[in-house]
Amino acid sequence: MAHILVVDDEKNYRAVLAQLLEDAGHRVSTADNPFAGLELLGRESVALILSDLRMPRMDGLAFLEEVRREVGDVPFVVLTAFATVETALAAMKAGAFDYLLKPFKNDEILLVVEKALEDARLRTENQVLRRQLEQGGERELLGESPAIRKLLADIGRVAPARASVLITGESGTGKELVARSLHRTSPRAEGPLVTINCAALTESLLESELFGHERGAFTGAVERKRGLLEVADGGTLLLDEIGEFPLVLQPKLLRALQERKFRRVGGTAEIESDVRIVAATNRDLPAMIAAGTFREDLFYRLNVITLEVPPLRLRGEDIPLLALHFLQRFGGELGRRIRVVAPETLAILQAHAWPGNVRELRNIIERGALFCTGDILRPEDLPEAFPGRAVESAALAFPELGRPLPELLDAMEERLIRLALVRARGVQAQAAELLGVSRSNLQYKLRKYGMTSDE
Repeated sequence: MAHILVVDDEKNYRAVLAQLLEDAGHRVSTADNPFAGLELLGRESVALILSDLRMPRMDGLAFLEEVRREVGDVPFVVLTAFATVETALAAMKAGAFDYLLKPFKNDEILLVVEKALEDARLRTENQVLRRQLEQGGERELLGESPAIRKLLADIGRVAPARASVLITGESGTGKELVARSLHRTSPRAEGPLVTINCAALTESLLESELFGHERGAFTGAVERKRGLLEVADGGTLLLDEIGEFPLVLQPKLLRALQERKFRRVGGTAEIESDVRIVAATNRDLPAMIAAGTFREDLFYRLNVITLEVPPLRLRGEDIPLLALHFLQRFGGELGRRIRVVAPETLAILQAHAWPGNVRELRNIIERGALFCTGDILRPEDLPEAFPGRAVESAALAFPELGRPLPELLDAMEERLIRLALVRARGVQAQAAELLGVSRSNLQYKLRKYGMTSDE
């Protein structure tokens, strides 16, 4: 738990506060005046300061200013028996997190302490994530997971080569971002990066777009058109959704790759193009070869080097960084300063399977930024139908009245267990800790309610 400093010239208040906070599991240090508090802060770090407002020689506001100057941004809660609107405003303006009136209620002060500690943790996590984003610089792919680190290392090794690259991965994983990183870190970075979606065009349009055409080659060809193979000369051509490339055009593409020459539609002249081919697909190309819908020789020409983009479910530790990245982007577009994603929101995001991968996460955060009314993205900002939020909401909802009390208590217990499992991402030991029960007790209750840990 947290290390908390209590500064108060009244011995009884110091003792009561120290005991209350220690009973809550915190480590507590005390000082009977601000000077002693500053001396302690010079030796030890604390997570939170609770300070009386009226003290001899130095009052609480002056102490707060000294803490800001000498120590830094430590959460600070003011305690006073003489609060007015003016003193409250002065405390908040000076940087205090909150203020409490003496005599205070135990549950009230514990609530403020937990809120202050949570706010500090959010700001710390946010600073770490921001540093990671800054360190990423112009990097296209964000993440610190082993899977992303390996992918980035592979890109670094592959980028200088001239060989064709096949990028595989599920839909929404960021295959185009991998292609951009490849191009940006290659000797061809000064040349163009040209992308064509093979699934978005008809056979005839795809041929014309890729190879170009001569005037009069077909109805509507009123002038010569350079193909993307020609436009990308000296750079990189990304053939996105290569699994959808028409079988009838595959021999022509194969020849262009092998000989680095091609002809425009309706043309006879050979056109040379120095272009690196990068192809991307979410299809099982070997299965397509077996089914006769993709040429084996083209596959081996494209598949000189393979880069596989991991799905988001295998890199869950990257979700906080990605979520903050998208939050900054969409919050900026909306003219809003949304600082951070709340821990309970992150728990929901990290519990999700993400069948749509990073694209799905981006869409969820964009929607959340649109509906967020404060500076923290909370579960209620997520779509109502989002699986994790549905569990969270259900767990917090009060069971329907009109049933016997034992049934109501069982219903509430089941909902809280489901919520704990979501927040613990299915890990029973963590869920048991959140609920304050033993793992064996939790397993008994899972059997009682017919639940499993992956619900």
